[in-house]
Amino acid sequence: MFIIKTAVRGANQILRSGNGFTLVESLISILLIALMAIASEGLIAYFAKYTQQDLTGACLLQAASSGIEAKRANPAVSSIAVTCAGQMVRVSMTGNPPSLLPAIGSGTSACADVVSTSSLGNRTMEMRDKICNFPEG
Repeated sequence: MFIIKTAVRGANQILRSGNGFTLVESLISILLIALMAIASEGLIAYFAKYTQQDLTGACLLQAASSGIEAKRANPAVSSIAVTCAGQMVRVSMTGNPPSLLPAIGSGTSACADVVSTSSLGNRTMEMRDKICNFPEG
């Protein structure tokens, strides 16, 4: 018990300063806190910028995928507009998948390449897929 009391007294004496803080120590502390605040503000702005870019990229990807699915459901569709995160994304699709099943042995492919291009502002994303019309069953 005596050892613990001695250790606590020694720690208290080390932590206490008889003179208190000087003006120089106070100014250095304020300077360090200001530098940390400025660095934190820069990091927050940096991550906010790239979070917005990630959101735009995700919207473009989802819109291009929706364009492929719209073309798969209705081969006559050539463009759609999708709303994502409150923004209007324009999607155009190219490619002509067969609307009717080709005759067996005719040499006509039942598949077609389709390209879906989504655009939002100055950013675009392109997605390619094959759409096929196979017999059911």
